[in-house]
Amino acid sequence: MGVDWTALEEAIRVSALRQAEEIIDRHPNEVFYAIALDGVTADETDHIDLPVLALNTIQALERIAKEEEDEEIIPIEDFDEDEEEGYEERPDADDDGSDRDQHQDSPRGEDDDEESDQDDDEDDIDLDEVLRDLEAMNRAQEEGFYSSKWNPPDWHWCSIELFDESASDLWSQALTGVAKHHGWETTNRLYYEMLIRVTDSLRHILATGRNADLVVYLSDDEHADEILRRCLTEDQLAKHFPELAH
Repeated sequence: MGVDWTALEEAIRVSALRQAEEIIDRHPNEVFYAIALDGVTADETDHIDLPVLALNTIQALERIAKEEEDEEIIPIEDFDEDEEEGYEERPDADDDGSDRDQHQDSPRGEDDDEESDQDDDEDDIDLDEVLRDLEAMNRAQEEGFYSSKWNPPDWHWCSIELFDESASDLWSQALTGVAKHHGWETTNRLYYEMLIRVTDSLRHILATGRNADLVVYLSDDEHADEILRRCLTEDQLAKHFPELAH
């Protein structure tokens, strides 16, 4: 059983475009920054799956980030050491609970001088620069390709089937049959080339108006660099993945 590559490409393109347009039209106040064809793999398996559709907006990304920040905030309960179970005042402590008198007459030694020098060195550290470096590292982690921003399963709209189950099974069986007869690598290369053409078509149609900078790509962690270079424009690469820009 062969595959009509032209028919499959058109079927995927039409379904993805229709569903993406419906979602975009229903959310006129949100800016869509990415659409992905997800759920496929270049690794050899016993069958070839059809892609699923995923979309996300800047606003949805911000909402998720806000929710995660709220979850990280843990209220600190008032602590009264007198009420702590097992609390017992030390017999050698002052009335105020300290034992400073034992050390107030101790001579100042060389160790104290060294500690003072270390403190002076630490005071010379530019805290603003350290904070800027930390913020830059956090931004890189939050916006890099392997962050939630570019991971379709983490998006607000994800895993959207392009066809009903029977149609998906027929196409999957046809693709798997071709792979068995002509080799996995050859078949998968043709499959990926076709899906990349679909992403290019979607970007040309949907990247307009408020979504003018829309990124449309084929999601594959193992071959991300190569595929992103194929799917994104030079300007998009320079903006979102400067390390990949030529």
